[in-house]
Amino acid sequence: MALTVAELYWRRHQASHASEGDSEDLGHAVALYTMIAETACDAVPEPLRPLVAQAAEQLADGASLDPADALVDEAVDRLEAAQFGDPAAHLDEAIRLFRTLLDDEHRLPPGDARRPMAMSNLGMALRMRAERTEHGDRTDVDEAVRLTREALRQGDDRGTFLGNLMVSLGTRYAWTGDEDDLDEAVLVGEEILGAVASDDPRWAVHASNLSGLLRIRFDDRGTEPDLDEAVRLSAAAAEATPDHDPARALRWSNLSNALAARFDLRRYPDDLDAAVDAGRRAVIDVASQPGLLAPVVANLSNLLLTRFEHWGETADLDEAIRRARDGLATGRLGAPAEAALRSNLGNAHRCRFDIARDPQDLVMALSLTREAVEATGEHEPQQASRWSNRAMALMSAYEGSQDPRYLQEAIEAGRVAVEAAGGDANRGSKYLSNLAILLTTRRGPGDLKEATTAATSAVTMLQPDDPACAIRLINLAGVLLDGAPDADEGSASRGVALQRYRQAAAMATAATSVRLTAAQRAGDQAAEAADWTSALASYTGAVELLERLVTRRISRRSKEKQLSGHVQLAGDAAATALNLKAPDRAIALLERGRGVLWSQMIDSVPHPDLAIRHPDLAGRLADVASALD
Repeated sequence: MALTVAELYWRRHQASHASEGDSEDLGHAVALYTMIAETACDAVPEPLRPLVAQAAEQLADGASLDPADALVDEAVDRLEAAQFGDPAAHLDEAIRLFRTLLDDEHRLPPGDARRPMAMSNLGMALRMRAERTEHGDRTDVDEAVRLTREALRQGDDRGTFLGNLMVSLGTRYAWTGDEDDLDEAVLVGEEILGAVASDDPRWAVHASNLSGLLRIRFDDRGTEPDLDEAVRLSAAAAEATPDHDPARALRWSNLSNALAARFDLRRYPDDLDAAVDAGRRAVIDVASQPGLLAPVVANLSNLLLTRFEHWGETADLDEAIRRARDGLATGRLGAPAEAALRSNLGNAHRCRFDIARDPQDLVMALSLTREAVEATGEHEPQQASRWSNRAMALMSAYEGSQDPRYLQEAIEAGRVAVEAAGGDANRGSKYLSNLAILLTTRRGPGDLKEATTAATSAVTMLQPDDPACAIRLINLAGVLLDGAPDADEGSASRGVALQRYRQAAAMATAATSVRLTAAQRAGDQAAEAADWTSALASYTGAVELLERLVTRRISRRSKEKQLSGHVQLAGDAAATALNLKAPDRAIALLERGRGVLWSQMIDSVPHPDLAIRHPDLAGRLADVASALD
């Protein structure tokens, strides 16, 4: 019977004229003749004997001669090559092979344990194509979720299938913003971690993925326990991943994201520095994995841009731009990730244009932010931020050219950002405040009234101790002053604006640069009204904040750049003291306001005798000085 079937397969292969690599009939014939050769080697046709001998050696080594196994192995190899290499070169073929296996029930019949695994792997391949190639789309993500659910229903490897489902649901949330997908993904992740021992190698995989989802949910809803758990899980996952593990880079990248989110919430400088450090470790580890390079490099670029925005280190801004360009140059980002990177890179170029006024930076900012919004779907969660970046780039273009068309388009983009933010208080507040600035700049009919309403809403949407509330108060004060008439009836608006500046300056949770700006403007407003006592109090607070503005974390050049925005502060403070007949106070303010860097240099060098006699104390002193910064 075996001889008859083997000969039929062999003759059909000959009749088809198929090549060896494309003929399943040949594979079946060889498998059967290999079994026959154990008892009747002469029955094997002469042309097949080399292949049968080779197959016998494979069997001796523990390999399978089932053609389905060979297809499964090839498909899995392609999938692994796409994970840690070039996804565009391998994913489509992996998807084709898995579909070939699943579409023909003779290869993987119902009940075959390999069938649900192939479903899950096909879902993974489709998800990766949506995430990391230009031709992936929403239908890939939907099919990935469906296939993984079916694999769970049919198969026994629940841990693996749940892990794939968690990631697929998270990916679909990134495309659609459907919060039900995000909540289910978190629940699935928690179920997995509860069932897997912490010393199991799979634990780090699931912990890292769950931490990313928790961070996203924190971004969406502001739930602080989610963020703290995300930091804990991502740190544990990164530390538990061996050096040789290809996923190590992504684990460090996830940790950097979680730390950056916590910095945004609590403003602990160490969190931001640790986030950048983790991002750098991720880039080092990803060097040998070109398929993962783009998202990891893009993440580091975003972190560097954030640190520049807070500390003003221009080297961070330059590196952020360089890293983002590197990420785009790989061409291996999926559609949502590429749009996000273009938007952030455009924002970085705008920041550099505002500092250095290089026209090429403005050209890049306008081009990149336009491409980003064009590539963003109507319901994507990041739609609002990309339109906001677009509006700010257009505003910079207007300030440089005074072309009203730029301002008009900026206002239109700002309105889209506000509408897209929906009920999100944090993002809605920011975009309303930006829109108010744009409207105040245009000063058309009804613009100032609408700007005042928008700026006021931007403040009231936030909790009073929210760090972002200070910059919203500054913007509100500016809008009130722009809308105040020169006559006496404008004094009420000017009085409210002064109160808002003082309120912002007193916010301990706000960034030092924001508080300093608020205090200095409060002093300016009080001095303009000849309220010298109030002006002196505000100027004194601003001078005290100067020392905190230029921390030891940034270079001398960046310190000078930061201080250059406040060159009049010490003189104005001293003049105000002289108006109050307080020359000693004036001298003290001049010395303190104009000798910030000298004081820092003196304070940072312990007395030589201390370092000699008590080196441990000298080291602790240096550490405390850095921590106080």
